[in-house]
Amino acid sequence: MIRYALRRLAYAVSMVWGVSFGAFVAFGLSFDPTYSYNLCQDAPCREAHKELINRFHLHDPILERYWYWLSGLFRHGFGRSVLGDFGNGSGYDIGSAVWHATWVTAQLLAVSLVLVVVAGVGVGVVSARRAGSPLDWLVRLCAYVVWSIPTFLVGVILLHALGPSHWFDIGERESGLVGWIRWITLPAIALSVGLIGLYSRYIRSSMLVSLRQPYADVARGKGLPERQVVYRHALRNSLIPFVSVLTLDLAAVVGASLATDYVFNLGGLADLFLHSIGQADPFVLTAILVVIAALVAVFMLLGDLAAGWLDPRARIGAAR
Repeated sequence: MIRYALRRLAYAVSMVWGVSFGAFVAFGLSFDPTYSYNLCQDAPCREAHKELINRFHLHDPILERYWYWLSGLFRHGFGRSVLGDFGNGSGYDIGSAVWHATWVTAQLLAVSLVLVVVAGVGVGVVSARRAGSPLDWLVRLCAYVVWSIPTFLVGVILLHALGPSHWFDIGERESGLVGWIRWITLPAIALSVGLIGLYSRYIRSSMLVSLRQPYADVARGKGLPERQVVYRHALRNSLIPFVSVLTLDLAAVVGASLATDYVFNLGGLADLFLHSIGQADPFVLTAILVVIAALVAVFMLLGDLAAGWLDPRARIGAAR
């Protein structure tokens, strides 16, 4: 299991490094963060413009700039932005801004994934145990409907329908556990409701296959009640494809979380990304994509470890 985890960790680090290189080159060649100085012709403005170019090596070849950025990453983090919040040269600390936004987005992702796993598995099991019944048809219809609605549209509907209610906290977050629950509930539901509809279908299909396998018949022949056959035998095998598919879709889930963040104005990575696009700052944009890649890598690593724990064949195959 340790070799399996180390191999997956090496893959994750390689992916994050590849994203950092691609993002830095793409943003560095596409954006000029000093564009606001091009309209300024007085001597102090030109001097400030020249000083920013020299400080951030903006006229150096892109590969040299990436090396400066990568070597500085291990000494002083992401550094400072080229421009400040009001277009001046005193840039803000990128690391502090990115980590604050990442913490907001990570909370949204964690709560949403818990809801997806718990509700998706529960709905899928109930639907599989009552396959062909009116309840199964209703569950399948609801799953198709919620999955067909885009995440941002679900967020807008919830925001206008339930946002004015005093049960939920939209905007400023209150202190304490109750305030956190009121703040995170609607965004987490908006992000997870469509995913619950999708992944409950995977659980239902896998459960129907597992319940017809010979080991399930043997368990029934030994006198085990159907409840134990479902939860102790069929469900564990059904979770293997569920975890694998969820792991592969994590990048899309993170992308959907950015739309949810924007709709509910949570102050996460989506707000920081849009702000950085307006300033055309390649260093902040690169830092955001690196952190997003790291988030995806962490959740994929956890998913791979869960898949390896559920299915020892995955660990053995990876070792070979």
